[in-house]
Parts: sequence; C-alpha cells; structure tokens
Amino acid sequence: KIDGGVTCDSCMALVETAPFGYRCDRYCESFGHFCVGAAEEMNEDCEVKFHAPCDSEIAHTSDMLCACSSEAPALAPAPTP
Repeated sequence: KIDGGVTCDSCMALVETAPFGYRCDRYCESFGHFCVGAAEEMNEDCEVKFHAPCDSEIAHTSDMLCACSSEAPALAPAPTP
C-alpha cells in the first residue's frame, strides 16, 4: 500500500491512509514492525508538513509518511518525583 511507490529512505514510506485506519502504527504492525515516526507530507513526496504520534490518526488525507523499525523504540525513562 505504498502510495505511488514513494519511499524516503530505507525505513520511511508514503503510505495510503485508509487501509490502516489513518495510523502509522497499524501500517508498521501489518508486517511485524514498530512505528518510529509518523507525519503528513506536503505534496506526495518526503517533505514533512507536520509530525504526529504513531498511534494518532492522520485524518483528512489520502496518504501519510510512516517510519518503521524491526526493533521496538526505546521508551523514555519515567520522570523522578
């Protein structure tokens, strides 16, 4: 479901939104990977219009930029009180 075959580097692609509920985490999970980045693109290319959390819907668009990794992203340490 890569839109127009557009890839930005080895781990980011322009992806059709509808098949994945407008979410990059669902796209990455569809082939056993983890989402490490999500964004709306400017003009069917790799230029970022805005970044979004992986588990948020990027609505009102037909495609999104998703970065996936075979390794789970590192979690930020919990803040100390």
